Amino acid sequence: MILEYIKLSFQDLINNKLRSFLSLIGIVIGVAVVYAIFSIADITEYAITQQLTGGNGVVTLQFTEDTEESNSMAAQMRALMSQGGKLEYRFTSSDLEELLAIEGIQDSIGNYSARATVSFEQNEPFTSTITRYTSNYIDFYSYTLSTGYDLLEFSKSERMSLVLVDTSFVSNNTDYTFAEIIGKHIKLNNRVFIIVGVIQTESSSMGMSSTILLDESAYDSIFSQGTMQTISIKVDPTYDLDIVSAQASAYLNNKYGTEDNYEVQDLSFLISQITSVTGILSTVMAIIALVSLVVAGIGVMNIMFVSVIERTREIGVKRALGASKNAIRFQFIIEACTLTFIGGMLGVALGIGIVQLALFLLNFAMPINLTYVLYAIVFSISLGIAFGYLPAQRAANLNIIQAIATE
Repeated sequence: MILEYIKLSFQDLINNKLRSFLSLIGIVIGVAVVYAIFSIADITEYAITQQLTGGNGVVTLQFTEDTEESNSMAAQMRALMSQGGKLEYRFTSSDLEELLAIEGIQDSIGNYSARATVSFEQNEPFTSTITRYTSNYIDFYSYTLSTGYDLLEFSKSERMSLVLVDTSFVSNNTDYTFAEIIGKHIKLNNRVFIIVGVIQTESSSMGMSSTILLDESAYDSIFSQGTMQTISIKVDPTYDLDIVSAQASAYLNNKYGTEDNYEVQDLSFLISQITSVTGILSTVMAIIALVSLVVAGIGVMNIMFVSVIERTREIGVKRALGASKNAIRFQFIIEACTLTFIGGMLGVALGIGIVQLALFLLNFAMPINLTYVLYAIVFSISLGIAFGYLPAQRAANLNIIQAIATE
């Protein structure tokens, strides 16, 4: 019975192609926009999390005088961006080695970075992040060498004039491909360096950073920073991250006679604050998109009322032959649901296309959220029921004699 109603619904849509097409446009666009908005919210949250956490099992230790202030969003943002606020640098290379003795810590690395103006060929000078490159840098953060050579493949004297750059440096500041950039020169602090490799990082895959990596000796000769800003440790996934991090913090406090001054940079608070803001914006945009869906639903209702008027005689004949009110009502509701279901599926397809195109342009990969597809199906059918009920009710309540007599 239901399959027969669906078949009749498709026949009616085919018989009125232009009218059906015009009704579908609003639904397709509305569903596509809603799907894209929620997908973009997911992508943003994932990208922010990857950007801030720096990979699974990696946490950062930083010194602070005011532990209460260090938990504020502003302090965590300053620490993240390595600018503003008073910082004391108390870490040494021996700390890195000694922290490895703590059970559960797989590796440790000292973080040195600075912002500096860089010149590249005839381009306008621009600001980039300069990072001190160590032998375990790529492995520690699970980065990959996209093209070119690792600095470690060269002698210490050669490394003084060589640099690595990330993919965003190439994409944002040059017209070269990753392969073409190898061998090009950049000027930093009145010194010329040769680019020998390009690395792929989580942040650079989203185009959110532009980084130049200098050998340790080259970095120290330019910025003269003999102490590291923060220490990052990589925790074995089989160990509890919080427990190992607390042990590392306790070790540093004990070593330097401080009390709760070495804090683990827990960025979950910062992430939750940023994602809550993006969530609010996404919700507002989704509500606006839902308004367009309501308008499209009203259009479906209008089309169904027209369909009832055009088929009044048909309805009267069916009623005269024994069709119940419920059968007539159900038929028109099925027709409305069929229309909105087709529109919803086309809208999801369009939304997926938009999102995948955006991911392609950003050089970023993320799986399709099948939950949103399911929501689109349910919502589309609900839209058909909601806006098809009144026309269906009107069709079911038609007077049989008057309906048959209608020309």
